[in-house]
Amino acid sequence: MRLFGREAECAILDELVAGAPEARSAVAVLRGEPGVGKTSLLRYARSRVPRSLWVSGVEAEAHFPYAALHRLLIPLLPGRAALPAAQRAALEVACGLSGGEPADLHLVSLAALTLLAREPRLCVVDDAQWVDSESLRALAFVGRRLHAEGVVLLLGWRGSPAPAEAGPETGFGGAVKGAGTGAVPPAGLPVLDVGGLREEAALALLAESADGPLDPAIAAAIVRATGGNPLALTDLGRELTAEQLRGTSPLPGPMPIGSRLEAHYAARVRGYTEATRVWLLVAAAGAGEHVGAAATALGVSASDAEPAESDGLLTSVSPPVFRHPLMRSAVYGDAPAPLRRSVHAALAAAAGGPDDADRRAWHLAAAAPGPDEAVAAELERRAGRAAARGGHAARADFLARAAELTDDSRDRAVRLTAAAEAALTAGAATRALRLLDDITPARPGEPHQRGAVAETGAEAGTQARLRPAMDARWRGVALMVRAGAAVSAHVPGANRYASAMCLEAAEAFGAAWPELARAAVLSAIEHEIAVEDLITGTTAGGIAAVARRMAGEPPVGAAGALMAAYAAVIEEDLVAAAPALRRAVAAMADVALPERELLRHIVVAVSVSTMLWDDRSRQAILDRATAAAHRTGALQSLDLVYFMAAMSDATLGRLTDADRHEAAGLRLRRAIGITAERQRVWNHPELAAWRIGPGERAPVRPEAFEALGLGAMRSLTAHGLAIRDIACGDYAAAARRLAPLADLGRPGRYARVLPDLVESALRTGDRRTAGLAHDDLARAAEAAGTDWAIGLRERSAALLAEDGAAESLYRQAIERLGGTLAYGDLARARLLYGEWLRRRRRRREAREQLGAALEMFDAVRAVAFAHRAGRELGALGGTGRNPVPQQSEATGLTTQEAAVARLARNGGTNAEIAAHLFLSASTVDYHLRKVYRKLGVNSRRQLREALHD
Repeated sequence: MRLFGREAECAILDELVAGAPEARSAVAVLRGEPGVGKTSLLRYARSRVPRSLWVSGVEAEAHFPYAALHRLLIPLLPGRAALPAAQRAALEVACGLSGGEPADLHLVSLAALTLLAREPRLCVVDDAQWVDSESLRALAFVGRRLHAEGVVLLLGWRGSPAPAEAGPETGFGGAVKGAGTGAVPPAGLPVLDVGGLREEAALALLAESADGPLDPAIAAAIVRATGGNPLALTDLGRELTAEQLRGTSPLPGPMPIGSRLEAHYAARVRGYTEATRVWLLVAAAGAGEHVGAAATALGVSASDAEPAESDGLLTSVSPPVFRHPLMRSAVYGDAPAPLRRSVHAALAAAAGGPDDADRRAWHLAAAAPGPDEAVAAELERRAGRAAARGGHAARADFLARAAELTDDSRDRAVRLTAAAEAALTAGAATRALRLLDDITPARPGEPHQRGAVAETGAEAGTQARLRPAMDARWRGVALMVRAGAAVSAHVPGANRYASAMCLEAAEAFGAAWPELARAAVLSAIEHEIAVEDLITGTTAGGIAAVARRMAGEPPVGAAGALMAAYAAVIEEDLVAAAPALRRAVAAMADVALPERELLRHIVVAVSVSTMLWDDRSRQAILDRATAAAHRTGALQSLDLVYFMAAMSDATLGRLTDADRHEAAGLRLRRAIGITAERQRVWNHPELAAWRIGPGERAPVRPEAFEALGLGAMRSLTAHGLAIRDIACGDYAAAARRLAPLADLGRPGRYARVLPDLVESALRTGDRRTAGLAHDDLARAAEAAGTDWAIGLRERSAALLAEDGAAESLYRQAIERLGGTLAYGDLARARLLYGEWLRRRRRRREAREQLGAALEMFDAVRAVAFAHRAGRELGALGGTGRNPVPQQSEATGLTTQEAAVARLARNGGTNAEIAAHLFLSASTVDYHLRKVYRKLGVNSRRQLREALHD
């Protein structure tokens, strides 16, 4: 089987499927206009592979969670017993095979990947634009993780090809990838745009389809008008009269192509008898389910479909199969509304079984001519069932439809809010905002789906009418959803305004719903930590006042401890807040704390432990959070944990570990479909700054985060660049960057910059500022009481001390820091001590300290500091360089291979490594074989000997 005129596309498909027997995986989205031949190409691919799975998206199933994925995996489900327990449980819940906790999308996705990866095969999903949201996201996840399984995943997608000016990123054969004018395929999957046939092939197809002689000029005109669309050419060749084909009668206009092709089929359907049209409508609305019973109830039968089958609209009557989805759409879209309602009512009556409850509810909704509380209530029950299976997008669909059928304004507002909450949980932030705007438009300065807008008189009137329709609890939920959705959708101003909205939600929850109120206040704190002084609508002090009141006396639980600690830092200072900070860190580090609560508050937990210089507790919190997110499949939480871990490692100067966490986060974000544009926000400025060499330009400036409202990222960038300035000897620049962060006289959340301000101010001759910074540092370190804090205090004191006292202070700093995780601060203490020794002509001791510092900086590629240490060593008469490459550089392992090797060295099985890295076991085996070859080892025992930290 070779498709005429599709040689180039077939060659690409041949190349993709050829790798399957050799365990090479591939994925592609075939995108094109209706009728362009995507399905024919997918069938061609299937003809080239002995094992294949095929499903087609169906509009009628688009609201049923995991419907398409379940249909695809039915042949493989008997083997689910061998899946990891968490994956098996999630898949069974998603497919309705068992009850349990709502299925996590990513655990279901991993289960699908594991099942599919067991043997080479082709998986085809045609009309993927109609696949339910959960299935599509799971399939996209699988597509992004395929590598060495021999699985080829092909999706057919109705949509316009991307315009040539969309950008340089390409898919196959130069076809531009990206959002076209139609629906957009899932991010991160390569796209093969399928256009019309070239002129020669199009002319040949038209001639083959035409019933009689064809005038060349007329043929060329038809080809141009249809753009070479094969379906249009085939149908026109059969339908045009002999006179039109010869050019003696005019051609119809406009030619049926794109949206006009559907209208063309609708016009054909209108020519049938009423009984035929009714039967076709039942088939179109029912998508093959209960068609016979519903048709009988309406007085028609399959024999009434024979004319349509003879005309080629149907390829089968029992079960009904339309030759092309456009034909089904044409039948349904052209039918009068009263007839559609009658058909849906008949289908609802036919769907009486317990397994058909979702379809029955949806048909009842489609049959309702107006508000109907009984149907709305049934939809709401179906929404609860969808949520129980992890179908949050489906839950949003059911609730939104229920709201449309709800007459009572209070109930309607509640259902719309619940739908928006479900949409946000499903990752559809923009949809959540649209649903909320149907209740109450955004107020002045508040973000909504179009950004911050001014409130008109009409909007104000709408708010006044609708706000009282919701009770306080649902008003609070609406505010929390709006805040979270606006931030997720990157609405301008959303980050700045989110804290104010969360505080308003907390006020709405009040004493009646204390848990919700505390959660809202903690969300306000979390947003403020990200925004800092760029906050709008409230202040850190305002949040602190509410937090102190909500925390309780004594503070209630871990949430209360976190709120009390935040309030103490903001309202007092770090010294006064130290006891509250210690209580908060202890509460979050407690192994008895539920993992869900740990993940929910990870940002605030890391923030308070950082303020306390408590490196050990912070590491323990992050390690437990990482394990919890892995175990539960909470990939969104894991993404955040990786980000926080990389930030923590950069703060400690453990740059190799920071690289590892940043690489893991990058892999994960690619897997879950975060775009390259959004990825840039997650780059760690402090980590990047450590790596900038002398004379090199910083890749990111602090002001780059102003427009995004990310004050914390701006501050981190400034601090990172100040550290680089110190390494390069530009102390004046460092002092300018650090001064706004230090808040001298009142050590606060950025007390950790004080040691750097001491060094930079002192080197510029500003001994007064250096002394003030050291005084603040001494007080804060004494209050914190950790070795990290005290070691930094001693290092800074040594810089300010007279010769007689400096040496003992340097030695004490090195001893204290040597017992911490603060690798970078220890290396800097050795560097400063070595410089001090060199200037006192104690060459041997200076060489020892400077050599140790250089080795430490080289090991983590802290370029500017390594250059500085090397220059100091050079002044002692040595070479000044003894670079130690990173392990991945020394071994030649890629980042992915290094991750696999590290987990294998630590005893992980292939299945465990696969679950940890969100890969298939086949891909892990592939990487491990490459690791063995590169390292020259043959076993995991030898691997443990070859790799070391």
